[in-house]
Amino acid sequence: MREPEQIAFVLPRAIIPRDDIVLPEIKRDALADFTFTSPGQRKRNLRASSDRRKEEQPYVSPAREGDLAGERPALVRQIRNKRPGDPSRSVPMAFDERGEFSAPLAGKVPKRQAEQAHLLLELGLPGKARRQAWCGLIARRRDCFSGNAEHKFYTPCLCGNRYCPLCGPKSFRDLFTKHSRLRPLVDELLKHRPGDHRPRVAKLDITTRNIGEMPTAEEVRRFNKDIRRFFRAIEKRFGISRRDYGILWCCEFGSGNTNLHAHGIYVGPALPQHNRELSKLWAEIRADGSHIVSIKQARSFEAALGHALKYPSKFFEAAPARLAELEVAFDRVRRVHALARFYNPDIQREPGEDESGAGHCPICGELLLDSQGWHFIEDLKREGRRDADVVRIEVGRAKALTGAGPP
Repeated sequence: MREPEQIAFVLPRAIIPRDDIVLPEIKRDALADFTFTSPGQRKRNLRASSDRRKEEQPYVSPAREGDLAGERPALVRQIRNKRPGDPSRSVPMAFDERGEFSAPLAGKVPKRQAEQAHLLLELGLPGKARRQAWCGLIARRRDCFSGNAEHKFYTPCLCGNRYCPLCGPKSFRDLFTKHSRLRPLVDELLKHRPGDHRPRVAKLDITTRNIGEMPTAEEVRRFNKDIRRFFRAIEKRFGISRRDYGILWCCEFGSGNTNLHAHGIYVGPALPQHNRELSKLWAEIRADGSHIVSIKQARSFEAALGHALKYPSKFFEAAPARLAELEVAFDRVRRVHALARFYNPDIQREPGEDESGAGHCPICGELLLDSQGWHFIEDLKREGRRDADVVRIEVGRAKALTGAGPP
């Protein structure tokens, strides 16, 4: 005998008993398998939901619908074939199949820069090696839309590597400017709160046990993960809410050694360290013999921020082999880490701060047209072109001093 199909029950608000209707008896063991909709009813509901979504979509004319149908395969191919990374940072090939500099580049790279680029290539970082080789040697033409023959510039190709002697100082300035916008949030965290009479800005140093060899990038990531666990443990042990503090840090190695450590800035309630409470907690988190934690009052937020971001400045005069070694250790590792109130803060910028001006003429403010192709900077200088960023700084300095920029 065929089993009866499941029935969809709809119970009214007021149930009126009737003698001519006999409801099926439901056993207690069968309650787990009881459903209120049959499979057929579920399919009808899904079809109705799909029809409602189609009705809510904006109207598309038949002609445009045909265009979309023709464009869709090309769009899918474009998304599928898109290469990762920033296309503006793409540079020509720098090495041949033997690992030597290609013909246009041979003999034009400074000695230290060439040695560092070759070392990066040998250590398995071909992309960074190629950008390091071309760094500061080539640029793109930038012409002012006004047509003024004197408003011709160039934008140099910079590798952006963390331990590049040319790009490192620029990275520090950019990071310091970016995180200086945390100042309003710092002032808010330093306000008096009940039960906390000593809010503070502090310089924080956290170290690991020196194992005698350079840690890998994965071990550096684990170190940063342990710092996050460390502050989660601080919240629980000392009763600090993550709304009441902010922490920002960077990792680095000691000069000429393999001692991995972090410099940070802490803003929030005072943390106990008289009896080495923080050091003991850090030892529990690491469980490998690491125990050194130092926290000291800072003169100001800017001084503590400079302490946290100073990591590359001490290495710019180091040997190329050391710089390449550090580049490998921090490959694909974030430069700056933040927690609590410093993580993804909602900061209102000043009017005009959103526009960097990089796409406008530094003299007259018109649009700068970007020409395709790279050219050696020495050739562009012979054309009478100047570095657009350098001119922009000169114009800003002249306006600040005299109220007017150069002609």
